[in-house]
Amino acid sequence: MSNIKKEIESLRAKIARLEAEQKKAEVVNKALSNASSQIDKILKDNGINFETYIRHNYKRVNRIIQKITGQADKTKAKTKPSTKKKLARKGQRSSKTVASIKIPAGKYGNLPNNPDQVFEVKEKGPRPKLLKGYAEEVGLEAFMNQCRLD
Repeated sequence: MSNIKKEIESLRAKIARLEAEQKKAEVVNKALSNASSQIDKILKDNGINFETYIRHNYKRVNRIIQKITGQADKTKAKTKPSTKKKLARKGQRSSKTVASIKIPAGKYGNLPNNPDQVFEVKEKGPRPKLLKGYAEEVGLEAFMNQCRLD
């Protein structure tokens, strides 16, 4: 009998706590809707759209969104345990070398970012980074047609 009374009291306390939480949530929702309507009214009165307002406060908004998504990621991690194991591999390189473009010797110019500058590339030696970067961007054939001077 005493166990039943204790359980009834604990349930009453839980109900009271849940009702208090519900009232608090209602107050918060009412305050948020009031604040939202006031922000909309102020923006409308000043002729500013909501997108401009968000762009102005982008850093703060982005920080908050990252916090929210971080919390969502943590809750997903808690609910779904990872079962994959990392396998240790020995003797393998993690990154593969990418074949770079070979620029032949000669004079090159007409680069979009430096149209007046002329680069002279010798048979042996380093290739200018600007030439190499642009050649990788557009492709060797297009680069040769557009930039080769001699």
